[in-house]
Amino acid sequence: MSRENDIRKKKRRRQQGRERQKGPDRETLRDFKNKLIAFFVTILLIVVIIAIAFGSRIKAAMQAEGGFGVHTIMAVLYPEKYSYSTQMANLNEYFQLFADGDIAIILQDERINSRAKLLNDRVYFSSDTVSDLFTDRFYINNDEEVLLYTTADDIYRVNIGKDGTGYTTDLTGAVDLGYPVAVRSGDGTLYIAADYVKMFSNFSYDFYKDPNRMQVYTQWGSDRVAQVNADTQVRYQGGIKSNVLRNISQGENVEVLETMENWTKVKTDDCFIGYIENNKLSEYTDVVRTPVTDAYDPVADYSQKSVRADEPVLLGFHQIGVTDDGTALANVTEGKTGINVVSPTWYFLKDSDGSYLDNGTASYVDAAHAKGYKVWALIEDMTNEFDEYELFSSSENRKRLIDNLIASLTKVGADGINIDLEKIDTKTGPHYVQFLRELSIETRKNGLVLSVDDYAPNEGNRYYNYKEQGLVADYVMLMQYNEHWSGSDAGSVASATFVATGIDNTVALGVPENKIVSILPFYTRIWKTEGNETGSDAVGMDVATAFAANHSIELNWDDELAQYHGEVTEGSAKYMVWIEDEDSMKAKLAIVAGKGVAGAGGWRLGLESEGTWDWFTAAFASAQ
Repeated sequence: MSRENDIRKKKRRRQQGRERQKGPDRETLRDFKNKLIAFFVTILLIVVIIAIAFGSRIKAAMQAEGGFGVHTIMAVLYPEKYSYSTQMANLNEYFQLFADGDIAIILQDERINSRAKLLNDRVYFSSDTVSDLFTDRFYINNDEEVLLYTTADDIYRVNIGKDGTGYTTDLTGAVDLGYPVAVRSGDGTLYIAADYVKMFSNFSYDFYKDPNRMQVYTQWGSDRVAQVNADTQVRYQGGIKSNVLRNISQGENVEVLETMENWTKVKTDDCFIGYIENNKLSEYTDVVRTPVTDAYDPVADYSQKSVRADEPVLLGFHQIGVTDDGTALANVTEGKTGINVVSPTWYFLKDSDGSYLDNGTASYVDAAHAKGYKVWALIEDMTNEFDEYELFSSSENRKRLIDNLIASLTKVGADGINIDLEKIDTKTGPHYVQFLRELSIETRKNGLVLSVDDYAPNEGNRYYNYKEQGLVADYVMLMQYNEHWSGSDAGSVASATFVATGIDNTVALGVPENKIVSILPFYTRIWKTEGNETGSDAVGMDVATAFAANHSIELNWDDELAQYHGEVTEGSAKYMVWIEDEDSMKAKLAIVAGKGVAGAGGWRLGLESEGTWDWFTAAFASAQ
């Protein structure tokens, strides 16, 4: 019996073993499944809770990172440190827009302080902005309310105000553009339509709204461009906490301005300058911008129509205060060869209406022509007192003076005019320059040379506008004396250094070398110092040399000045001289001719030493 029980137990154990090998029973499986479902439901609830609590943060992090990554997780866990700011920048502050109609100007790759204006859906620049960025050749007359632009043979006239919807010229008549060309704001600022300015200056612009801004190019070259490879943001500064200027989409192009360790400074196609993370940029290329070249070219226009001599100008100024039939000219030029132009002081301005004393004669011109000289009649403003601002700020007065001068010149057969106006002040400067522009049209029409006298440029005479003179005049006469003058400390009238620097500074202001005529002094000064008083007498070249000899002054050569200098004490007075002689003149002429200028001359005929004009001729013959 016990044996049978043992056999049954063994069979039961073997059966249980086989059942364990087959796996859990259904109840166990059901229990496991329920637990698994509960686990996943819990996880899902956690995810939902996280999504609800941090969804915007995750979205922002993923958008900034371009997908889900480590930074996304860190931004959720440590938002203060790793999350990307979604705060949009105040764009009016960013573009510095303070008043209605303000337009921010992005010049090349930088926002500038100047702002344009949006008036009746059209872009306007202030006159100061036009002068600073595009062209300084517009003439504004606030009294007459006109805006002028002068070419080599015409004047574009615009009436300032809403009624001036175009311009007129002498050659084309009235042209209606359909919009006011020049208007004033409430504070009196003059604004000029950008499209009108483009007629006279090569630049491009694109305007964008909300907020108002514009891209302006005045220079063109190669730009580094990259493509955005994921949706991201352009930020005000390089950092994830910096405010957002605008969102930018994958596939957009940006101009690369500066690459740093983690961020790149870029400019978008619509004028936002900010920062994008380096890993959001790829496919770098170089793009060459097409330059704008369709504006009026004043340099080409004036150069083609300039009235010029075929040889170097060797000019002598003939100071004469009376009419002359050629006798006085013969006296001051007797035995002198090399001169090819004389400039007699004929016209003396006397009133603000443009009237002047006229000493010109046809017989003088005939005598000069017989000697092979051209005649450039000189007009001056030093003899008589009158209101020069009233003369030159009036369109009517300028025209009267110009018409009368052309009539005087053509009546006697003169070859040109020389403008020697030394009393122009800062206020009158722009109007005087407009006078030269308008005069140049008439001299050009009549085949007359226009030359303008100027002292060496300095900070006190820039309003004479050397650059514009170098454009409109046929010759700029650089009066290269008065380095020291009556009333100054004792010194040279025109040292070699002074002469060289004067030419260099004039060229630096925009006057072409081939329009400059260097006028050297045929005089010097005998200086006398006694006690605290210093005075001088201007004398001719030979007189100064004779004075040095008569007073036993030992003369020593100064290499820097290229002059002989000496002094002597007689009693309580000390006398000093800086000699102008053959050595000094030749040294300066070598400098002048070596700079490629149009010629040289002297102030004034009758004060030079014998042989002076031979030195002039030789200097320019060797320079050619």
